[in-house]
Amino acid sequence: MAHKFKYRDKLDYVLAILILSWISGEFVAAQTRDPRFYSRPGVNDYNWPNPGDPDYRTYTFNDRRYGHYQPNGYGANYPGRNPPGQYPQGMPNEDRFRFDPNDPNARTPFPGILAGWREDLQGKQRRDSLTLDRDVFVTTNYGQVQGFKVYMYDNPDPKSFYRPYHSTVDRVMGECSVFLGIPYALPPTFEGRFKPPRLHRGWQLLQAVDFGPACPQPVRFTGATKGIMDMDEDCLYLNVYSPKTGAGVAQKYPVMVYIHGGEFIRGASNLFQGHILASFYDVVVVTLNYRLGALGFLSTSDENSPGNYGILDQAMALKWVHDNIEFFNGDRDSITLFGPGAGGASAGLLMVAPQTRNIVKRVIAQSGSALADWALIQDKYRAQNTSRVLGQLLGCSIESSWKLVNCLRTGRSFYELGNAEFPPQVGTFPWGPVLDHNFTLPGDDWYEGWRAKDWRFLTQTPETLIRAGKFNRNIQYMTGVTTQEAAFFVSQNESLAPYYELDSRFFEQKVREHVFRYNYTLNPNGVYEAIKYMYTFWPDPNNNTIIRDQYINLLSDLYYRAPVDQMVKLLLEQKVPVYMYVLNTTVEALNLPQWRKYPHDTEHYFLTGAPFMDTEFFPKKEHLQRNMWTDNDRNMSHFFMQTYSNFARYGNPTPQQVLGMHFQRAYQGEIRYLNINTTYNSSILLNYRQTECAFWTQYLPTVIGVLVPTYPPTTEFWWEPKEPLQIAFWSMSVACFFLIVLVVICCIMWRNAKRQSDRFYDEDVFINADGTELEQDARGVGVDNAHMVANHHALRSRDNIYEYRDSPSSKTLASKAHTDTTSLRSPSSLAKSSSQASLKSGISLKESNGGSLIKSERAATPRSISNGGSIAMSGSGPASKAVPLEEKRLLHPISSTPVSQLSSEPSKRMPASTNASVSGSSRSTTPVPSARTTTTTATLSSAPQVVHQVVAQPAVQPRRTQLLEGVPQTSV
Repeated sequence: MAHKFKYRDKLDYVLAILILSWISGEFVAAQTRDPRFYSRPGVNDYNWPNPGDPDYRTYTFNDRRYGHYQPNGYGANYPGRNPPGQYPQGMPNEDRFRFDPNDPNARTPFPGILAGWREDLQGKQRRDSLTLDRDVFVTTNYGQVQGFKVYMYDNPDPKSFYRPYHSTVDRVMGECSVFLGIPYALPPTFEGRFKPPRLHRGWQLLQAVDFGPACPQPVRFTGATKGIMDMDEDCLYLNVYSPKTGAGVAQKYPVMVYIHGGEFIRGASNLFQGHILASFYDVVVVTLNYRLGALGFLSTSDENSPGNYGILDQAMALKWVHDNIEFFNGDRDSITLFGPGAGGASAGLLMVAPQTRNIVKRVIAQSGSALADWALIQDKYRAQNTSRVLGQLLGCSIESSWKLVNCLRTGRSFYELGNAEFPPQVGTFPWGPVLDHNFTLPGDDWYEGWRAKDWRFLTQTPETLIRAGKFNRNIQYMTGVTTQEAAFFVSQNESLAPYYELDSRFFEQKVREHVFRYNYTLNPNGVYEAIKYMYTFWPDPNNNTIIRDQYINLLSDLYYRAPVDQMVKLLLEQKVPVYMYVLNTTVEALNLPQWRKYPHDTEHYFLTGAPFMDTEFFPKKEHLQRNMWTDNDRNMSHFFMQTYSNFARYGNPTPQQVLGMHFQRAYQGEIRYLNINTTYNSSILLNYRQTECAFWTQYLPTVIGVLVPTYPPTTEFWWEPKEPLQIAFWSMSVACFFLIVLVVICCIMWRNAKRQSDRFYDEDVFINADGTELEQDARGVGVDNAHMVANHHALRSRDNIYEYRDSPSSKTLASKAHTDTTSLRSPSSLAKSSSQASLKSGISLKESNGGSLIKSERAATPRSISNGGSIAMSGSGPASKAVPLEEKRLLHPISSTPVSQLSSEPSKRMPASTNASVSGSSRSTTPVPSARTTTTTATLSSAPQVVHQVVAQPAVQPRRTQLLEGVPQTSV
């Protein structure tokens, strides 16, 4: 039994090691988490203010937005400058960042402009800046909001010849009421990560005097010089620019909601300045933040993380605007969405989404389309694989979607999630909204505070919804592209710096990478040759300058122009008014090289009124100056702001000509667009790049079936079995696997146990089962020694620790005759093989000659031992056989009965001493193995050969001989 405990102890030891390893791994993971991670439970927990508390103060973001209204925030002792130790002059006060909002005795820092003049928020400080009215208040459905006024010192009207840098006296040309950092949802932190947004609880007084932090994104896009100075997971804020608040407005202003671009991985609302557009063109401008990257679009295609959080943020912000914009003098029934790239695609998705399509009245999609393959991920396996690659990058388990999401939610900081970037083979646009039509979503009772409908965004593709007429039939659509949309793919490729020259080898390599990245499995070589043929300039195919231009055209057509053209045609089929333009002019002040003079989102400088604003409003990396803008830049800025505001107000960008330019509506079969070159030099053209757009939207899908980006998965996808057949199959597979493992373990344990047993019983020990009496031969041991050995066997039989029994054979059970059994002991002097061979010979002899002995209950079993070199066994059966002489030692008779006459010979009697010894000996019924008591056997084996006669006895229970070491037991 010892070996069993030995193996059980080993198993317990292995299990203990595994448990300790898991505990140590969890401890190390917990110690390596970012201590600044706001979403880590137990660290920097935020106690939400209760409006019913007597000491209730203003709602804050990042623990820094508390404060009371200060009529004169600069103080009587510090006119025109900041109090000592307050930001932004000098070094930032550490208390500003270490302020505890739950400590009522803590010093309250002034947020935003209340701490002093902020040039990035208010522009350049002038002589009369501190004397002008500053504060403005608006009461919304969520509470009172405090904003401030920004004054404009330039006029975008081309008829105005006044410029600030031409005069020594600055004149106020306009004003705008600004409200920055208004929360439209609860912070998506703690349990809110990877979940839809929730409505905000409200406040008493919100000091909306500073931008909210940008959502987490790669750090290479952030920094003070790039305009993003603060980044946090608590980022769901919007900004409102209104021409005028309060009473006295004859008609509500149209509302223009700007959704920033950035391929769903970068960007912020504070990068778009809406002051000029709002103050001079009488519209209310709203800019908003939404979650980006993995925090906004992580999707496992099941209930653990369905995805679409970023686009759901946009939908909630749009609902907030619809419910509260009237307090800012905005018209809730005239909401226009506009934005570049991902912003334009998001506008198209919100236009058809069930929860927002009745809110959106107009859409201006700048270089973006909801039909682009990067705008909506329709293949759930593509979204799953992107999530798995992210998990591998961040060191999370990808065995199941639950483990992956739980690791990313509780074990990784928003810095890690926001800064994670994929290798090129993963894809150009890895993140985006997901079509949630083929996977389950959490129910109403899954999470407290979230309902099932909160997770739903789109169950059908935009194309299907538009063809079915499931959108606002009164929608109006405007779109446009530039002639070098994808130039930033080349300018951001550091391997091409500083000359950015492309050769044919680079072009062919990029085309092959594109074919490999997409699901061109039917004919990849044919697709490669088709793309190469379409974008090769055959008059001079080795011209590097033209190769670069053609490469930019390839990516521009693929990602921007073809999807825009497809959306225009689809809306024209539904009789939707559509206006289109192609921007073929540049910002002359930027002095860009010729190959990227008209890049993506060129409209940004024109729509923000950059030529008319203080340079302090813009990031320093732009290196803008007042005197750098040309007349064409100012005219184009005025043109875009005028046409965009006209479209938001009338649904027509040019109800009358603007600087000699006029839009014409596009029609099915005649797609008219305004080719914008320069002011007074633009014209209406037809059918922009139809051959190239049809190549991507018509030809390739026909050849390959479907254009779906996919990437080689690093491992097999997980999936949750839903069908009964799947559940049964996998259940049986797992059960069979564990059963096989159990059988293998049992076989190994049995084999080891048998080896231990073989080592323990390494000698051939055969003991009489009935404890028969011992007989001493003439030369051997005396009566006393035989009696002592018999008693020793009786004691061992009584204590019986190891008992081995074999089932008797059928012949033994049928026989009721009394037969003598022989106790066989293998002498230590005999070899193991010789002992077993002798015993088997005797057993086989007994079985072959004992048939007649067993059939007769009264028959005797005579045994004769001849001196002629063999042992003869006789009976009423067949003729007796001879046993070799060397086997006499194993078949030596140990007990005998009184001798009777055999046949006609007179009977012989044994000596009295022997009979007395035999009659006085005890019998044992249980065999006891013994490897040491070989003295008697050795003595008997050396005795002379004597013939004993056996007479018939009454029928008794046959006695058995126990045979060890694999030898079967048989009555001898």
